[in-house]
Amino acid sequence: MDEERRTKIATALHQYRETVSQHSFFLLRILVEGMEAQPLPPNCSASVAQKLYCPKIRMQEFRRYLQGAVPESVKSPRDLLNDNMRAELIRQADLDGVSHYPVNLKQREEYFATVRTRIAEMNVEVAEFPPADLEYLCTLVSGITGPGLPYHREAQQFAFVSSIEDHELKYMVENVTVPIRDDEEGRYNELTYIWEDWEIAVAFKIGGGNCGDGGSYALYCRNEDNEQWKWRYGVYNDDWSSDVYDSVEEFLGFYSHFGEQTEEGVRKDIRRLEGLL
Repeated sequence: MDEERRTKIATALHQYRETVSQHSFFLLRILVEGMEAQPLPPNCSASVAQKLYCPKIRMQEFRRYLQGAVPESVKSPRDLLNDNMRAELIRQADLDGVSHYPVNLKQREEYFATVRTRIAEMNVEVAEFPPADLEYLCTLVSGITGPGLPYHREAQQFAFVSSIEDHELKYMVENVTVPIRDDEEGRYNELTYIWEDWEIAVAFKIGGGNCGDGGSYALYCRNEDNEQWKWRYGVYNDDWSSDVYDSVEEFLGFYSHFGEQTEEGVRKDIRRLEGLL
C-alpha cells in the first residue's frame, strides 16, 4: 500500500472520530442540561428536593449511564461539560467512537494469522490477506466502537473492529464463514440470506456486539456491477444489512452515523433517569 492510500485511510479515520465526538458531546450537553431543567415533583418535601438535586446522587446515575467512564475529578454533572474534561472523557468513554487501548500489533498479527489459517482450512483462495486497508487501519487504533454514548453503544451497536482486549482472541477468530446459497438439502448458515446479490467466497466477522445476531464483516466478494474479486465491508443485524462498501474509508463514512443515538432518545432517557431519582 502506498503512502497516498495510507493518508486517505488516516484522514477518513480522523473525520470519523471528529464526527462522532462532536455528536457525542452534543448529546451529553442535552443530557446534563435536560436533567438540570427537570421540575420538582408536585408536593415535594424539602428533604426529597435536596436528594433530587444533590450532585453526588445525580452523579451516581450519570456514572451508570456512562458505564462508569467518568474522570474522578468530575463531582457534578455540569463538570462533564467543562472543556478541560473533554480529552479525558473521550479517552475513558470512547466518545470519539474508537477504543483507546494501545495498539498491540503482535496481537493483531496473531489474529490475522489465525483467520488466514481458518480460510485455508475452508479451501478458499483469496488474492490478498489480510485486506491491506483493514490491516493498516488496525495499526492506527485497537478498535472502532461506533457512535453513541457508552450505554447506547453497549446495548445498540456493533463494532466495526472489535478490540482484542475486550474480546478473547479465540472467540474473535471463530466467525469465518462461507455462505451457503441455494442448498438442495436445505442447509443454511448465518449469511445465507444476507447480501444475497453478492457472490461471497468467504467472510469473517471483524466487529461484534450485544444487540442481536450479526456484526461487521469483511467480505471477499463480487457481483454483476463489481466484477473484481476483492475484500469489501458491510454490517448486518438480524434481517437488516447495510450496503457493501469498497474500502474502509467508504465504510467509515457510513459508520460515523450507523445506529446513531438521537436527541429524542436522550430526552426519553432523561425522563427515565428522573424516575429513578
